[in-house]
Amino acid sequence: MLCLFVIATFVSAPFVFAQCPKFDWDETVILKKVNDGDTVTLDNGRLVRFIGIDTPEINHRNINKSEPYALEAKALLARYIHPGDKLHLIFDKTKQDKYGRKLAYVYSKTGRDLARLQLTSGFARHWVIGKNDKFWRCYQDEERNARLRKRGVWSNFKPLSATHLQSSDKGYVYVSGRITDISQSIKGVKLEVDKKLTVFVSSAKLKVFNKNGIDFLLHDRLLLSGKLIFSDGKPRITLYHPAQILP
Repeated sequence: MLCLFVIATFVSAPFVFAQCPKFDWDETVILKKVNDGDTVTLDNGRLVRFIGIDTPEINHRNINKSEPYALEAKALLARYIHPGDKLHLIFDKTKQDKYGRKLAYVYSKTGRDLARLQLTSGFARHWVIGKNDKFWRCYQDEERNARLRKRGVWSNFKPLSATHLQSSDKGYVYVSGRITDISQSIKGVKLEVDKKLTVFVSSAKLKVFNKNGIDFLLHDRLLLSGKLIFSDGKPRITLYHPAQILP
């Protein structure tokens, strides 16, 4: 039988910021240039993509068509790091992405966590890809703080309502709603949100949720993120990591 453990995330309680764990640097490198808000080029030509965040995209062909806050995110990095500076890197389980970029948590020469800086400023969204999640709780806390203060990308944030989802909403979205049904099988756990949205967690991924003390209780309200698809006309989101449930 599949087990679900109780979580305090959905219970109203005073919010406590998680502290990022401390690690030694895995590598120290030299900066050549800042590409955008979450990517830099090293003096050896290698690209480094920041783990844990996603900043708005710059349109390099037409800067004026860049996503909102993309230029601000790049400018923020450029204030704290400069060509020729040392950068300190910490790696996670996956050290390279499909584009050949080095994946790392990136720190300035003074030890400032640059991804966390972007999250605090509201110029990035927290983003967990694969198993690279060393700092997911403290990063999620920083994102929440910026969201509640409506900074940057969160200035006009309004999640979609599960009740009113339409096929035109497809893509990566934020959705709010209440759990109206829970079912379990050998394949995993299926939630019905507002009797309209299906949210699925596979048995394999459920272990990660259990490890982090996350439970799903009937009638709980959720704010979640994920790729929204429509299957046979019904909206569906698959959860892969607890970071997709926003506090």
